[in-house]
Amino acid sequence: MRPAAFDTQGAEDALAAERSRADEATQVQRAKDGDSSIWDGWFQRYYANLFRYAYIRLRRRLEAEEIASQVFVEAYRGIARYTYTGKPVLAWLYRIAHNLVYDRLKYEERRSALQVDSPAATDTTDGPESIIANIDLLNAIDTLTDDQRDVVILRYFLGMSAQEVSGVIGKTPAAVFSLQARSLLALRGRLGEEFRL
Repeated sequence: MRPAAFDTQGAEDALAAERSRADEATQVQRAKDGDSSIWDGWFQRYYANLFRYAYIRLRRRLEAEEIASQVFVEAYRGIARYTYTGKPVLAWLYRIAHNLVYDRLKYEERRSALQVDSPAATDTTDGPESIIANIDLLNAIDTLTDDQRDVVILRYFLGMSAQEVSGVIGKTPAAVFSLQARSLLALRGRLGEEFRL
């Protein structure tokens, strides 16, 4: 038999999650109605995470800032078509960021014969050893599948829990843990046994 405190905590967590979904549903409706305070709040709350995601993928500060800002422009344009389904608004914004980054990388691929970026173009203020380690890690992350890469970025660079990542990428927590384990194994294979995230 479970202790009463455990059952109470579970019920409180479920109630808090339900309140959060109701709050977000209300926010989405207010955003559809043009409430600028909702858009300001979303920008304040989510811009940094969207910027970090874009920066890790693109490795150029100005382009990452542009992508993170563009997410909100695209969201504003598409809010009328957006239907809140109980998943966090961040999942929708992240999907927009993912698509913008993907489009940018595809565009760069097509231009790669004319222009090649060098590792020196990355923004950093760390010493040479740290720069090399960061470049090696980012290059290794680039070799992962899209799902594995997203899990690593969201879990380790943005600090999301497995449950939060699950809501953002639309996979079960078990699938997130599986992707995480396979990602770390692949990264360890590329960077050596001493690798730790």
